[in-house]
Amino acid sequence: MDIKYTILNYEITESEKDFIEKKISTLSHLLDKENPLYVKIKEEKRKLYKIEISALYNDVIIRASKSGSKFYDCVEDVVSTLKERVVRYKEKSHKYFSGDEDWEDYGNEVKSSEIDYRPIIKVKKYSDNTPIHPQEAIERMILLGHKSFLFRNIETGKYTMVYERDDGVTYGLIEPL
Repeated sequence: MDIKYTILNYEITESEKDFIEKKISTLSHLLDKENPLYVKIKEEKRKLYKIEISALYNDVIIRASKSGSKFYDCVEDVVSTLKERVVRYKEKSHKYFSGDEDWEDYGNEVKSSEIDYRPIIKVKKYSDNTPIHPQEAIERMILLGHKSFLFRNIETGKYTMVYERDDGVTYGLIEPL
């Protein structure tokens, strides 16, 4: 299995790489062998590790991320979480992503199973369709105390989402092509 590493602020040892590869190999029967796995390792402040593994399966990205102070525990946790998500995809979601079944039926099927289903609690509708600048959207998001904000971009005319990234310092922008 091809594994591509991105390592930030950390010097990974061969034994740590071997440990990651050994843990990931336990998932080889579940994953698409044609697509590589992407492993991102970042050491944050005070020996806090963030490990993220992403897999592409049938054009769907499945990702797991864990943070903690113990490197090996983070690896075990993230591999375990990735396994749960791949199994969930293979058992339930793949037929909806492929278009074989209707997404509107998904909630009914999942509620009756053992999978943890959390329904949408609140729907927010708004009528202000005024285009705004991305920087203004960031300011509005901060003022509301939210982690994301959907708006119509004055620069492109498209609906765009701005969000606070995990580092708590930078922002991301999601916009359709």
